[in-house]
This record gives sequence, C-alpha cells and structure tokens, in this order.
Amino acid sequence: MTQKDAMGGDGGDTLPLDPKWPGLDGDVPVQYNVATIRTIAGELKEYLAGVEAAAFDEGYTTGSVKSVEQSGLEKIGAGQLGEWADAKVLADTAAKGGRALLDAYRRWAEVYKTVMLVMEAQADEYAKTNRANEGNGSA
Repeated sequence: MTQKDAMGGDGGDTLPLDPKWPGLDGDVPVQYNVATIRTIAGELKEYLAGVEAAAFDEGYTTGSVKSVEQSGLEKIGAGQLGEWADAKVLADTAAKGGRALLDAYRRWAEVYKTVMLVMEAQADEYAKTNRANEGNGSA
C-alpha cells in the first residue's frame, strides 16, 4: 500500500501516515507468520480456561472471575473490621476498592478473551492473504 492509497487518493479526508513506516511503499515485504499467531492464540486459550473456571476447586479459589465475584471483596463492612469510627471508614474504602477491583478484573477477562478471538480470526485472514500473495496453500 502506498501513502496515496491510504489517503484515499481523492484529496478528501486523509489519514496521516508516517512516511518512515516500514513497508508503507512496498520497499519492505510485510509477512505474517500465521503459525506463530495461532500458537500464541492457542496458549492464550489454554490460560483462558482458568479465567473462566469455577470459583472453587478442591476447596481452593481458582483466580477465575467467578472466584473474585464470590470473594466478597465488595461486601467488606463493619462486621469484618469493627464498629468504631476509623474501622467504618476503612470498611467503606475497602468495599469501594473491592468493587473497583472486581470491575477491573471482569473487564480484563473480557478483553483477554477478545484478544485471543481476534488473533485467531486474524490468523485465518492472514493465511488467506499469504496464499493469494505468494501462491502458497499452506497456512
């Protein structure tokens, strides 16, 4: 792809591109190693099982989203820390922190899964592109 191609060539809305970007004007061949992408996506998928696992396994928490949800971090209160003024303030802060941690962990798990799925989809697309560009039927 040339810079003109990326910019639309019609002088309208343009996408600013760094002219030093390797491969922009075809001087550096851009190659994707589909096997490497698939290997990394496969490794991510293996670890995803732990993120999506049950909350407890053989009496231990698993580190999964369900285990964090059931940990009660967001429910810390005076019952756990005490009734005096400073304990109540600490309990409120701990509960807010627990809710924030749970929210961040849920979002992280969603993004993790999305990254793995996108890598798998991109590997499929790159495999098609490699065959079309190189005449190589292997993926």
